[in-house]
Amino acid sequence: MRYVMTLLLGVVAGAALVLASPESRSLFADAETRRAVAAVKQGIVDGHRTRDRRALAALYADDYTALDGTGGVRAKSDLLDGLASAPEMIEGRYELRAVRRWGNIAVASGHGRMLYRQPDGSTRVAEYDSVNVFELRDGRWQYVAAFLP
Repeated sequence: MRYVMTLLLGVVAGAALVLASPESRSLFADAETRRAVAAVKQGIVDGHRTRDRRALAALYADDYTALDGTGGVRAKSDLLDGLASAPEMIEGRYELRAVRRWGNIAVASGHGRMLYRQPDGSTRVAEYDSVNVFELRDGRWQYVAAFLP
């Protein structure tokens, strides 16, 4: 038991030192990048809620690809073409939890919560965690990839 407690104390102390070091903070994106990619992601949610094809076309990169946990793949055209037949989103919110940046690429993890109205009038809540990839192209951030459950 003493060995486990000593080991646990060592792990906690090591984690505290790593988190307190300036180098560990540099692993994450600066505030401006976090705000910019959060705005893109919220724009995506709002665009789907309002079925605004034009807004979504500007936010999704032409080569956007979404991969899901079953191996399914969706492209930008799939998402835009499915807008008219998609269930009505009556509320949508997405919170980025962590953003990391490497040059023109930002990768963000986050949590989404969407409320949909079904054709029969009932509602359905979809909650999910995902990883999002953004790229700074021609001076603006675009949504280039997603990894969904």
